[in-house]
Amino acid sequence: MEFLDPKKRRAHTIRLFIGYFLISAALILTTIILLYQARGFGIKNGQVIQNGLIFVSSAPDAADIYVNGQKRSEKTNVRLLMPAGQYTFELKRDGYLPWKRAINVEGGTLARFDYPLLFPTALTPTAKKTYAPQPRAATQSPDHRWIVIQGAAEYNRFDVFDLSKPDKDPVIFDLPAATVRLTAGNHSWKVLEWSNDNSHVLLRHITDDQGKVLSEYVLIDREAPEKSINLTATLGMNPAELQLLDKKFDKYVMYTSEDKKLYTATLDAPKPILKIETVYGFKTYHDNKFLYVTDDPATGTKVIRLLDGEKTYDIRHVAPSNEYMLELAKYDDNWYVVAGSPAESRTYVYKNPVASLNARPSQPLVPVRVLKTVNPTYVSFSDNTRFIMVQNGQQVAVYDAESDKGYAYAIAVPMDSPQQHAEWIDGHHLSLVSGGKTYVFDYDNTNPAMLSASVPVFRPFFKADFKQLYNVSPQTVKAADGKDITQYNLTATPLRTPTDL
Repeated sequence: MEFLDPKKRRAHTIRLFIGYFLISAALILTTIILLYQARGFGIKNGQVIQNGLIFVSSAPDAADIYVNGQKRSEKTNVRLLMPAGQYTFELKRDGYLPWKRAINVEGGTLARFDYPLLFPTALTPTAKKTYAPQPRAATQSPDHRWIVIQGAAEYNRFDVFDLSKPDKDPVIFDLPAATVRLTAGNHSWKVLEWSNDNSHVLLRHITDDQGKVLSEYVLIDREAPEKSINLTATLGMNPAELQLLDKKFDKYVMYTSEDKKLYTATLDAPKPILKIETVYGFKTYHDNKFLYVTDDPATGTKVIRLLDGEKTYDIRHVAPSNEYMLELAKYDDNWYVVAGSPAESRTYVYKNPVASLNARPSQPLVPVRVLKTVNPTYVSFSDNTRFIMVQNGQQVAVYDAESDKGYAYAIAVPMDSPQQHAEWIDGHHLSLVSGGKTYVFDYDNTNPAMLSASVPVFRPFFKADFKQLYNVSPQTVKAADGKDITQYNLTATPLRTPTDL
């Protein structure tokens, strides 16, 4: 019997070990191949290459994809596995302007280009409502659903348009008499900000009665106008600045320019409470983070500080100025603080400064990026907080917190007065009004598009899905006496071709 034969038993054992070894080697080799494939490695023309994964989408989708001028079989939205290298991507769809960008594919990484907007080559605005004269105020809620316009002759009358029901007429309401205390003179309204409930909007009501200028703060509740509040009366003070704290309609931060003090208050406890003394500029985040400029008695200079809860941190000493570049936000679980003085023509971006100062309290903070713009006048985060923009006129500097890249450029067109800066319309795109039309471009100054007519006093209003653009636009018509007069329309412009609507 074979199993009793020592030679045959030894040969059988050897064959088993060889089989085990070959199986183990195959498993190890397969694992290595899978690991290298996961890291993007592959073989092409007999050479080892490293691939990257690119996700490309567009609105509208099903756009043709061209890479280095060559049309691919895939359409957006799609994932593409491509060798590492530099490429030119172009998205095309009939009836739309193309989208084009240089893309650097890095081996073993995933890059997302899920933001391209394709705008129609032909635009057809339709008037939704006509105003004469120009509205005093027009604003859109953060969720892009509601537009509120004060355009009636009665200064306390407002229209509310629901963009989810574009065929419905606006809801019209009058503010209660007790909400508006200033009744004499010429009236104007300045929109300050919306609360994060998309229902309350904070405005400043200003009157000019024969050179006597007065103002008051009014919180409008578009859902229940009868619950609107005169905050100046409720809080018992009329500060130089009033902001919502943590974007909540019932929490406030107030700044008094005379004594340069910062106060907080709530509707439940409306008596102002002193928060910080000697403040020259400030920004808040939630209700426990205050970024502000104050005096540093030790050096005799200005210092930007961050009050985080109960602890205060010195961020940077800066040159004195009338305004300061201050912002703070969170992106991808990291805190970003923006600090600078226009007098220095440099704005500094810090990543997790509190953690750095707690870990190394004796070491100065080192910025992750310095944005250079001569005498900057404006700084802001994009809607998704990924990008930080600093601007002065047409000069712009942008920092991308995700890729740790910076961009510096000049906007190709001038801004119509009285605009001071471009506005983010989402997480990747900016807009302004130039030559009486809405101008849109990507964060890196690519893919500009000139859209429908708009007055520069009010920013363009987009639906959340970017299928419609709303503008307040002028129109010249003949009056009964034959003279030309200007009226103003709220227009709706489809941003899809008829076949895509």
